Amino acid sequence: MRPPLRRLSFQAKLLISIVVIIVLASLIGALFINFTVRQAFSEFNVRNFTMQDRILIDLIVRSYEQSGSFENLVDVLENSPEEITIALVNPQGYVEFAGSDRYIGVSVSQEKRDEGVSLILPNGETWTVVAYRSTVWQQALQESFLGSTRRSLTLAALITGAVGLLIGLFLLRQLTKPLRRLSHATGRLAGGHLDERVLIESSDELGRLAESFNDMAGSIEESEKSKRQMIADISHELRSPLTAVRSVLEGMRDGLMTPSQETFASLHNRILLLTRLVNDLHQLALADAGHLSIHPLPLFIGELIGSIRETVGVQIEDAGITFAIHVEPDLPPVTADAHRIEQVLLNLLGNALRHTPEEGILTLSAERTKEDQITISVFDSGPGIRPSDLPHVFDRFFRAETSRTGEGSSAGLGLSIAKALVEAHGGRIWAENVPGNGACFRFTLPVSEDVADSVRVEPKRPEKPNAGD
Repeated sequence: MRPPLRRLSFQAKLLISIVVIIVLASLIGALFINFTVRQAFSEFNVRNFTMQDRILIDLIVRSYEQSGSFENLVDVLENSPEEITIALVNPQGYVEFAGSDRYIGVSVSQEKRDEGVSLILPNGETWTVVAYRSTVWQQALQESFLGSTRRSLTLAALITGAVGLLIGLFLLRQLTKPLRRLSHATGRLAGGHLDERVLIESSDELGRLAESFNDMAGSIEESEKSKRQMIADISHELRSPLTAVRSVLEGMRDGLMTPSQETFASLHNRILLLTRLVNDLHQLALADAGHLSIHPLPLFIGELIGSIRETVGVQIEDAGITFAIHVEPDLPPVTADAHRIEQVLLNLLGNALRHTPEEGILTLSAERTKEDQITISVFDSGPGIRPSDLPHVFDRFFRAETSRTGEGSSAGLGLSIAKALVEAHGGRIWAENVPGNGACFRFTLPVSEDVADSVRVEPKRPEKPNAGD
C-alpha cells in the first residue's frame, strides 16, 4: 500500500509544500527577530545606564568602607528627594534596600548581580550593590516590550501567511493548468485520438514538455499512418500474384486451362515473386528490431565491384546500356559484410537499370572521400528523380512511377533494404540528381581500422540482382 503522501495529487502536494514553507519561514523569522530585539534592548539599556550607575555605586562603596555600615546608605536611599536607581541585594539574591519600595524583595538573577559591585561584610556575608534600572526595571520593560513585539510578529505572520497562501494558490493554478491539459491530452491519445495536441503558452519547462508531447503525438500519428499504409501496400503486393495463381489453379481444376510447361513456369515465377517479397519484408523487420545479421570483416571494394561486374554486366549490356566502372586505385579495405554490401549494390544497380533508357550509361564508382570512409556511387542517365520524390525514395513501397504494377515490377522495398543495410554498417546513403539528366545514389562505408591485417573476402555471386525501387 502506498504511503498517504504518495496518494495525494500533485496540486495537493504543492499546496502542502507552500503551507509548510510559510509556517517555517514565519517561525524562524519570529525567533530570529525576538532574539535580535532582546539582544538590542539589553545593549541599549546597558549602554545608557551603566556610566551613571557606576558612579553612584562607587560613592556608596566608598561610604561603606569609611563607615563600615549600611546606615548612611539606607539614609541616602530613604531620604533622597529623587529616586536613586541603586539597590542593595542580600546574599540570597533579593533586594533588601532600594530607592523605591516596589523593588524590595524582588529577586535579582546571578547574571545581573555579577554586573554589580560585591561588598564583603565582617561576618563574611557578600552583599551586592546593583543599578536596578539595568535589572528589575529593565526586566519588566523588556518583557513588556517583547510581549508587544511577539503580538505584532504573530499578527504580521498571520497576515503574511494568508497573503502568501492566496498568492500560492493563484500560482499553483497557473502551474498545474498546463499539467492538467497535458494529462487530459495524454488520456485522449491513449484512447486512440492520435490528432490530440496541447496548446503551448510558454517557453519554460512546461512549454517544452508540451512541445515534446506534441512532437511525440505527431510521431505516433505518422507511425500509425505509415503502418496502415504499409498494410495496405503489402495487401496490394500480395493480392496480384495470389490472384493470378488462384485463377490459373481454378482454371486447371475446372478444365478451362490445360496444364503445360508455360503454365507451370508462370505459376513458378509468381511464387518466386511472393517469396522475394516475404524475404524483403523479413529483412526490414529484422532491421527495425536491430537483429539484422551483420558480420563485418575487412573488405576490398575493388574486388567486390569486379565480382558485381561479372554477375550483372552481361544483363546490363544485353539491355543496350553501357556499364562503366571507375574505382580509385589503392583503395584501403572497408569494414563490412561482403554479402550484405553486394546486396546493396545489386539493389541500386537494379533500380538504376529500370530507369536507364536504351543506349544509356550506367556508372558504378568508388573513391576515398575522407580518411575514414569510402564513397560508392551508382549513376544512371535516366530522367532523374522529381524533387518532390527525393525525400521519399527510400520509403517502403514508394514508387516514383505508380503505373508500374505489372509482373516483374518492383515492390518498392529494394531501396529501403539498401538503406537499412548501409546504416547497419554505420554508413550513410542518399540520392541526388545529376546535372544534365540522371540520378545518383551514393553510400559510405568506414575504412577498416586494421589495414595491415585486412583479409580479402571473396563475395558470393548471386544469380541475378534482387533490386527494388
